[in-house]
Amino acid sequence: MTITMPELDTATAAKAATAPRATSRQNREQELRRLMSEHLSDTVEIAALQQRLLYSLTRGVAMDGLHYHHEDLDLDIQVGEQSVHSCGYRLLFTDEYLGEITFKRKRRFTEKELQLIESVIPMLLKPLRDSLKSQQETDA
Repeated sequence: MTITMPELDTATAAKAATAPRATSRQNREQELRRLMSEHLSDTVEIAALQQRLLYSLTRGVAMDGLHYHHEDLDLDIQVGEQSVHSCGYRLLFTDEYLGEITFKRKRRFTEKELQLIESVIPMLLKPLRDSLKSQQETDA
């Protein structure tokens, strides 16, 4: 499954370049949180959730694709291009295992980009948990 990802418009990029670094990072994080809240809250279909997640994240961090895997539920979803460089996370909601997600792109992630990704991943957990529960109910 492949989706086309829009790039940040030039006005947004120019505004980010002139803002102080801390403010710029805070603004990007707030914008990503807002987008994720809007895009992830109204679907329980797991593949659609992953597509929306990638779309939202690419508004703040350049990415080519993602890979989501949950072995116990036999879920393996790839969205976008599976590039060379990656950062991966094991997803837990309290003690409940929700799978693993890996973000991909052609160049390495910077520390600041990794911090931004890690600061917004918690926004994914509840919608992902709801989606997995829905999937399990449908399969039962």
